[in-house]
Amino acid sequence: MSWIQLYARMAGASLRGQMQYKFNFIFSSMMALFMFSLEFLTVATVIYRFNGIQGWGVYEIGYLFTIMMFTRAFYRILASEVNGFEKYLVQGLLDGLLIRPAPVLLVLMTRNFRPMLGELILGTILVSICLHHLMASGQVTWWAIPLTGVVVASGTMITFSIGLATAAVGFWTHRIDDLQRITDNAGTIAGQYPLTIYPQWMRVVLLTIVPMGFTAYVPSLYVIRGEQGPWVVVVTLLVAIVLLLAALRLWRYGISHYQSTGT
Repeated sequence: MSWIQLYARMAGASLRGQMQYKFNFIFSSMMALFMFSLEFLTVATVIYRFNGIQGWGVYEIGYLFTIMMFTRAFYRILASEVNGFEKYLVQGLLDGLLIRPAPVLLVLMTRNFRPMLGELILGTILVSICLHHLMASGQVTWWAIPLTGVVVASGTMITFSIGLATAAVGFWTHRIDDLQRITDNAGTIAGQYPLTIYPQWMRVVLLTIVPMGFTAYVPSLYVIRGEQGPWVVVVTLLVAIVLLLAALRLWRYGISHYQSTGT
């Protein structure tokens, strides 16, 4: 059985378990839809009031906001427990995964599988509105639609890679919650806006140490602004692949040096 088939079966079993509490699933999806809608409306109101930020209009920043929402949602769909890996190290829960007849990372990725419907529904609505207005103004063509799919795919790979690398650091530090707040939460929020609004040192960080700048901002320079060239999207894909391979290598190296808590 391939990894994809095994992932589908295990994730399906996890989802069926969660669907035993249908009200909780529906309520959490609606709350996510409401909260992210309110967050975007707040940001959009400020941007509209000041006629944009650093030359970026409300629909352009709305596009960045949506890309980051998609990438984080798909990351949480594919591997939500990677983001909560500290408890597996501190409480000794990882020992139970090590004795299972399946790759540890695959088992971890399928636990507590969540469809994240609220984020996906809102993201689809927002990106449709943003692209519609950008097309109506002649700023982009229909090519922006398939390119957006490529940007979301590469952004998801980058977000997952950063999350997996952060989790792998826990094999040595054990405590990684504070680090995850920087690499995941802070990085995602920073990626929702053009990097030009940040000081030079922070741009360097977001393009090298925590390369969230490649998830939305860098490819969007070409996709919705027509700057640089199509090579920007290609470079973004290459960065995503390199980061994924590096994160997987760090994970394998870390797990080979794992020492149980003894609990």
